[in-house]
Amino acid sequence: MNFFKKLKGMDRNVWIRVIGETITSSAMMMLMPFFALYLEGKVDSMLKVGFIMSISPIASLFGSMIGGRLADLYGRKRMMVFSTLGTSIILVLFSLVEGYTAFLILSILLGISNSFFNPAASAMVADVTEPDERTEAYGLLRVGSNLGTVIGPLLGSSIVFFSKDSLFYIAATALGLYSIAQFILLKETLPAGKDTNSNKEDTKIPFKKVMNIILSDKLLLFYVATGVIISMGFSQIEGMLPLYFKQRFSSHFGEWNPYPFLMSINGLLVVLFQFPISSYLSNRSIGKTMFYGTVLFGLGILSIGFAPPILLSIGFGKWLILLFLAIIFIYYTFGEMVMSPVQMTFVANIAPEELRATYMAVGSMKWTIGGFLGPLLGGFLFDLKLGLWLFIILGTGVVISGLMYRSLDEKVAIRDNEHGIAQ
Repeated sequence: MNFFKKLKGMDRNVWIRVIGETITSSAMMMLMPFFALYLEGKVDSMLKVGFIMSISPIASLFGSMIGGRLADLYGRKRMMVFSTLGTSIILVLFSLVEGYTAFLILSILLGISNSFFNPAASAMVADVTEPDERTEAYGLLRVGSNLGTVIGPLLGSSIVFFSKDSLFYIAATALGLYSIAQFILLKETLPAGKDTNSNKEDTKIPFKKVMNIILSDKLLLFYVATGVIISMGFSQIEGMLPLYFKQRFSSHFGEWNPYPFLMSINGLLVVLFQFPISSYLSNRSIGKTMFYGTVLFGLGILSIGFAPPILLSIGFGKWLILLFLAIIFIYYTFGEMVMSPVQMTFVANIAPEELRATYMAVGSMKWTIGGFLGPLLGGFLFDLKLGLWLFIILGTGVVISGLMYRSLDEKVAIRDNEHGIAQ
């Protein structure tokens, strides 16, 4: 098929990232589904758990602009290696410390370290692909990441019963090895004229001018504003959903939590269908694609929230409950697969070449802001035993955000006519 030829034609840097994403995602997904549960046993309230989880995105909010700017000035590769190595060290420290304050400090450092990776890595993909290939390239990266999502939770659910600390060591080792592989194998892709060793001032745009460019780009700011609620939805599925299932289904499943199984379904679907879907969508309208994908994603969040009380009130047994949860996760995942790659393509396409990593950093702020607000809201509502309302609020908000994307194509056309899109 045509997409197999496209796979062969992907740049070497993209494939190195895909392999790295698979390995590190496997390790991290062994850890992350149990992170809130791990913290629950270390601090004395769920609000504190939510704050520990939310402070990391806030720290990355401040770090991402710096990391993106440094990647535009000094190279993508340096920032990626620095970030993965730093994150590896911080994960080891998580297993060694005790107390709320220590976890809070490490969470801040983790956010700063992580914030240096994504803008540089996303810009690197955009550097080596044409605009009509980017959705496929970003989709391929999601395949690698979600292959890890299939493997990681299943391994984690086995290992966690023997040693929770070992999850941190495994994740740290994987990231450490990935940082070495990046240093040896990746090629620098900073566009010509932006030599990473150059100190010439004419290659650098003053930071004040960079900020003026960003703040005047209404299209970029519109994208960030509408995406915050989507990020909040993601943060709850990845963070608080295991606790929600634990509260609701303990009478049916006991100590076993269905969350790792459902996330493995999510990851398997992405592995099987993400690249063909991305290939199909590569020449489609970005606005309409984001609209359809986001609305389906939001309906999935609403369904996940309503499923436990409805299924329990009907009196279903555990196997029927698991079947219905799996069905919900299937259409939730398809919404995610349609929505996610085109979002990254959109930011890459509207970014000026000399500010590509900086634009990626600003675009990622919707995940940062949502990643802060989501766990904070989740911890507050869970302390009040109102977990269902968390999913009602966020699912509805995601659907509304999706409806707002219907106007995105029109806004792009207006921008095209006024300024032109820098490829």
